[in-house]
Amino acid sequence: MKDNRIVAVQSLSGTGSLRVGLDFMKEWYPKKNPIVYTPDPTWPTHRGIATRAGFEWKNYRYYDRKNKCFDLVGMLEDLDKAENESIITLHVCAHNPTGCDPS
Repeated sequence: MKDNRIVAVQSLSGTGSLRVGLDFMKEWYPKKNPIVYTPDPTWPTHRGIATRAGFEWKNYRYYDRKNKCFDLVGMLEDLDKAENESIITLHVCAHNPTGCDPS
């Protein structure tokens, strides 16, 4: 953020938007072959969309199943290890399938 290099896009219909967005990123994103990080859990189709668009994907921790809550520490630890210019998918509200959102 301090270097003014973060981009975000908001749209309706998560799965369809993810497909359009990742297809766009594959064509136009300057870094070739970045990893797409998806929350764990997420719908399997989200990983399939990344694969179909030609990206490798990895999970990052999002939900603490044992305590049934958002895993902020785990998420930040995983994303801190991600390479620069990776693509991060984040359900910012109404996280599906958990319903557990960051505050």
